[in-house]
Amino acid sequence: INAEYGELLQDKEVLVRRAALLMFNHAIHNKPPLIRDNLDQTLPVLYDLTKVKTELIRDVDLGPFKHKVDDGLEIRKAAFECMYTLLEVCLDRLNIHIFISHLVDGLKDHYDIKMLSHLMLVRLAHTSGPALTEGLDILVEPLRTTVTTKVKDNAVKQELERNEELIRSALRAIVAISKLENTDRCLSFMSFLNQLTKGPLAEKFEAIRAESEALMTDDSSLD
Repeated sequence: INAEYGELLQDKEVLVRRAALLMFNHAIHNKPPLIRDNLDQTLPVLYDLTKVKTELIRDVDLGPFKHKVDDGLEIRKAAFECMYTLLEVCLDRLNIHIFISHLVDGLKDHYDIKMLSHLMLVRLAHTSGPALTEGLDILVEPLRTTVTTKVKDNAVKQELERNEELIRSALRAIVAISKLENTDRCLSFMSFLNQLTKGPLAEKFEAIRAESEALMTDDSSLD
């Protein structure tokens, strides 16, 4: 990946930046050697593209109402998709502590990005447990916010379903993290875990933990 490509990732046009990210993701999947040796130069740009850019958020008038449109959302989705692919293909070239510090932003973002970020946490729990436990403190609050979010009384069915999916997705990540060694060193996580196992989400949490145990049993029987 040359300097010219790096300029495309920072182009002033949103569509150009998104297209460059899609090309980058394709290259990671299909030509990883092209990416690996230049990651040190590309990662800071990629991580910056995961941030919410206030200059890309605009108000649109819908009669008596104003609706916010985030023109940067698709860029952030594409950037987080690249992060997920890097975990699969270039894990050994990543500084996991820095990776997690940017992943935490995804836990606070749009529905699709939150779901993808939860998947990344599960993957990190399987591949990079020690680094993940060291970074647990910054993950607790965004995870807590997701699992305790309530929809409005007048919410439509789709909103209810999406919120339920988000809660279950976050709980899967929390279950995966809870199995790691040394999580007891993070007092905020242990307190959060205690609230989950004894609070209103206890039944859901235990059901997801049972699902996870069953999957592990199935996987071990195939070995």
